[in-house]
Order: sequence, then C-alpha cells, then structure tokens
Amino acid sequence: MSAPADTSRGEAQAVASSGLSAPFAEVWQDAEPNAVRWLFGAQPATAGQPTSSGLSVPYAQESQTAEQSTAVALLGAGSPQPELSGNGFSYRHNWGARRGQWTLRLNMGGVTARSRVFVSIGEGVAGGPDAGKFMGAARYSLFNVAPRAGGVDIWINIEWSADILLYVDYLIVNP
Repeated sequence: MSAPADTSRGEAQAVASSGLSAPFAEVWQDAEPNAVRWLFGAQPATAGQPTSSGLSVPYAQESQTAEQSTAVALLGAGSPQPELSGNGFSYRHNWGARRGQWTLRLNMGGVTARSRVFVSIGEGVAGGPDAGKFMGAARYSLFNVAPRAGGVDIWINIEWSADILLYVDYLIVNP
C-alpha cells in the first residue's frame, strides 16, 4: 500500500507491510525542501552540547584511525565505483522525540526504487538538525532501509525510558 499523495507532515497512518500488521508505530513525513543538502555542496553542521541520554556508558569504547590509502574516491582522483557513480544529495531529518520501534516513511523527491540510500540515525542535539547529533547512552538501532519511488522507508528502534530526539541522515546516490 502506498502513502496518499496529500499526506500531512507528522500525520501517523496505519500502513500494511507485506500483508502483515506491524507490531510498532508508523509515521509518514515530507522532507523539508530547503533543508536538503546537495551532495558535495553541503556545509558541515555545528556540533552542540549533549542532552537527554548524554551519560557515561557502561560498555567498552575503542577508537581507530582509517587507512586512507584504502579509501575509494567518489570524485576527483581515480574513477568512481560503479555503485556510487551518478548524482545525489544528503539530507538530515528531525523525526522528533521518540522511543521504541517505528517504521518511518519519508516522502522525498529525487528518490527511486533504484536509488542507493545510506542512512545514519542518532540522538539529536536540541535546536534543530543543524545543531548536530551526539553519542549518548541510549541505543539507536537501524534495521531496514527501503528506497521507493518518491521516498525512503526505515525501521528503527530507540532503547530509552523516555522520548528523546531522533535525527536521521540520508545519503541518496542515483545511478
């Protein structure tokens, strides 16, 4: 079942998936056109101060340095990889305060079923998407990413005892 064309921003809708009812909530939203950042032309967001779950964490942490010699350039020196050649854009969306499991359906022009979509989720700093994201103590899990004509659907889970901000970064590459 596809979303109605007149879906309002933030309006929750029951949508069937593979003929099964989902055991979690679903939300449809439209991308904010002036917040879309075109690939390779975006300005970096300014990092902000932690909020909500910004506590010390009870698990091990490790840092490593990337091996720059093995990185594949998308533009410039060397040929782009076929899977990442084409055009595209990036976009950060504020899905608001959430917890638990959600299917989130973002309506966005420029996306097709053939689009390569890469998604990153995390806790957002108060003040809007340009304020940035941070590593807090809440667990954010991304299970599935499904591009479709006119949008991207994701299935996420936020493990925290209260609603906290969810920012989602979308990188769309159209072959």
